[in-house]
Amino acid sequence: MVLLFLAACIAPYISPAWFWPISFITLAFPFLLGLLVVFLVGWLFFNYRYALLSLMALLLGWKPISAFVAFHLPAGNKPVNNSNSLTVMSYNVSQFGLYREKDSKYNRQAMFAMIRKQDLDIACFQDFYTSEKKNDFNNREDISREMSLPYRFFSSDFNRNGMQHWGSIIYSRYPIIASDKVKMSVGPLSESLIYADIIKNDDTVRIINMHLESYRFNEKDYSAIRKIKNQEDTGLKATKSIVQKMREAYIRRSQQADIVGDFIRQSPYPVIVCGDFNDTPASYTYFTIKGNLQDAFLQKGLGIGRTFTGLAPTLRIDYIFVSAHFKVNSFRKINSDLSDHYPVIASLSLLGNKRTEVEVNK
Repeated sequence: MVLLFLAACIAPYISPAWFWPISFITLAFPFLLGLLVVFLVGWLFFNYRYALLSLMALLLGWKPISAFVAFHLPAGNKPVNNSNSLTVMSYNVSQFGLYREKDSKYNRQAMFAMIRKQDLDIACFQDFYTSEKKNDFNNREDISREMSLPYRFFSSDFNRNGMQHWGSIIYSRYPIIASDKVKMSVGPLSESLIYADIIKNDDTVRIINMHLESYRFNEKDYSAIRKIKNQEDTGLKATKSIVQKMREAYIRRSQQADIVGDFIRQSPYPVIVCGDFNDTPASYTYFTIKGNLQDAFLQKGLGIGRTFTGLAPTLRIDYIFVSAHFKVNSFRKINSDLSDHYPVIASLSLLGNKRTEVEVNK
């Protein structure tokens, strides 16, 4: 158990592009951590010398443990509303329920009402859908109008007939002075990192949004996973297909993470990074992108912060990172089943006029 736990602890430092099997251990990290704690307590009663082995493993693995669990009580988790504050949401909106057979219209209305209630300054959405077709949903325009977020930049990574569009989008209450997108990988299914530089008071802030490679599981894969979990099928053929998809996703995400990490570190402005990383805090993806940034959940959250509703109850894969130019006042997630992801929201305060300082340092 100690050896497996320590292997999970070194996984963030080994690129899956070089050795992909180690990435699978990261999915087991919370369970290995829990079992190791059980062993630690148990050995205290039977043989304290063996307890030292568990304790040493926990100490060696403190960095990934500290990225996985937040310890802040709700009393210190309060939003701030002043001239330097920003309220930011990151949310995989799952195309606003476009492919829900019966209630897609209701689902969209409910999501709009929930988002509007947050009174956002910045909204970063992934898996976003919009259309100019008659009798379809022009989400791009409707959100700007209904949420009072007039400025936006959309990746429009996938298009159909020039009228239906999919991708990631950034909305802002404040003017956008520059924006662009950067392809994170090649191929017809590749998505883009997008950024928008906004003006807040006398400061320029760079907002970065992305949707990293998913496992691309289809309904057949999910059905096979459920059967294997319920011991209804050995699933050897299905397991081979699932492992192959996971392998490809781990490798592509590691390559995307390298691109994203380099892009963030080259920013001339303070950054707010939002996204669906499709990877856990024990992963190479997480540590490569985060670098020296603050994880808003770790600054003000509590527990393990699950953000994905499927597969496992331990998956935190949606993040808001900010540079040291910001103070994180609060962090929260909304436990809504309108998407297969929970929206996460951070209240931030910008510390001083950082645009001038950064430009002078250049």
